[in-house]
Amino acid sequence: MSTYVIEVTERELALLTAALRSFLFDFGHDQADLQHTIKELIAKLPKVEQTA
Repeated sequence: MSTYVIEVTERELALLTAALRSFLFDFGHDQADLQHTIKELIAKLPKVEQTA
């Protein structure tokens, strides 16, 4: 398995996190392996600070 490093801004990180959560929860994907992989990916991301 290859490992990749990408650099994103805080705004891009927030967008990436929101997109993954939307993909996981809003679209109702019922494949357990896909859900598990997305949850693992979200767990790897730094926590996004909420801005007003």
